[in-house]
This record gives sequence, C-alpha cells and structure tokens, in this order.
Amino acid sequence: MDREKYEAIQRSLGWQTTPVDFAVKPYSGIRVHDRLAFVSGSLAYSGGEMLYRGRIGETVSVDDAKKSAALSVINCLDLIDQSIGLEKVEAILKLTGYLSCSDEFGEHPVVMNAGSEVLTEVFGEAGKHARAALGIHTLPFGGSVEVEMAVLLKQKLAEKGEMQNEPRV
Repeated sequence: MDREKYEAIQRSLGWQTTPVDFAVKPYSGIRVHDRLAFVSGSLAYSGGEMLYRGRIGETVSVDDAKKSAALSVINCLDLIDQSIGLEKVEAILKLTGYLSCSDEFGEHPVVMNAGSEVLTEVFGEAGKHARAALGIHTLPFGGSVEVEMAVLLKQKLAEKGEMQNEPRV
C-alpha cells in the first residue's frame, strides 16, 4: 500500500473528506467475515457534495464518468481506511461498477478502468482484481457511477471491536 500515491490521487481528484454519518441504518458500510471485507456501494462524493450527477452519454461525459469512477473508488478506500486501516489490506479481490448511462453508451470498461487504475496505483500488484462494469438506468441521488468491492485482509480481525470506527455509509 502506497499512502503517498493514495493521497496524491485524492488531491488530483479534488477529494475532501465527507462528514461521517453514524445514523442507524439497516446495513453496514463494511461487513467483515474472517479475512474478507465487503465494502458497500460508494458514490462520487467529495466534501459532502455529490459530483458528476447524471447519466453517462447524456449529461455526463466519458471523462467526467472516469473521474466519478475514480472518486467512488477513493471513497471505498476511505471507508476502509477509517474503519479498518488500509495497511491491513492484503489484496483487492473484486471491483463492481454500476454506471448510470444512456441506452447507446457502450464504453463501460473505459470508465471503470479509471477506478481500477486507482487500485493498482495504490496497491501495486495486490490491487489487480476481478471486475464487473454494469450499465443501469439510475443510481441513488442521481450519481453517475457507484462502486463496491471485496477485499482480502492480511489477517482476521481479532475482535469485532478492532474496527477503528463505525463505518459511515
């Protein structure tokens, strides 16, 4: 894990932390089982504001969709970092991208490559992962890209209380 590259990518995207939401919800931002961590879907939020709203191929360009994918991945990583710690990640296993796009749009892999590149920049070979890129009609709050991921941890968390913070969603 290269923290300097991670922080450089955050800066290049203009990322700012989003305030933590500790509200009780019927799901968790991260679910850990043994050495597997499943990260719930993240959108392109920065500083509490949703960026790149709309449908790719209609109101969102491919370039902005790529930024949306990268920012969504950064938000997944931030969730891991705040709850578990990025240094505890052994490998990224799977990245799933949901793209709100027009019926004619077909460049799903191009958009999701931006998210995959974040992971390989930050984790090197351990950041290479299986992936799906799915085109859908709408996403929550008008987002253009939502991503979720599965992560392998270096070791099983000793206790439930080992997570540093209650994950935000």
